[in-house]
Amino acid sequence: MKVIICVEKSGGMLFNNRRHSKDAVLQQKIFEMIGQRPLLVNEYTAGQFETTDNLKICSDFLEIAEKEDYCFVENEEIPISKVTEFLIFQWNRDYPSDVYFSHDLAALGFKRVKKKEFAGTSHKKITLEIYTREN
Repeated sequence: MKVIICVEKSGGMLFNNRRHSKDAVLQQKIFEMIGQRPLLVNEYTAGQFETTDNLKICSDFLEIAEKEDYCFVENEEIPISKVTEFLIFQWNRDYPSDVYFSHDLAALGFKRVKKKEFAGTSHKKITLEIYTREN
């Protein structure tokens, strides 16, 4: 599965069970990247999207996801062994956080294959890093 996450500068994903931010340009970029394929999400994550046309909303989305499926993860434990690719969007700010993405991707067999910055609606700079499993 291909996992999409958003983190702040220190890897924080959530604070007090709330996302740090959402961004319309980021969402547009995600849908451009995945094309017509569905984006698997849970009910919490679905709430941040204006449209649900490409969304497949289900509570067990990480369990049913297959190798080429895209999953947007905010408040779930990521089953690292199933992941073939990470698409990590990083806000250019520090936010208070109590849930972090703190995995050493290189140690887990992932290699960064792309890094790109763009301006969003909520942040002047958002960085996208894509990591793929090497083996």
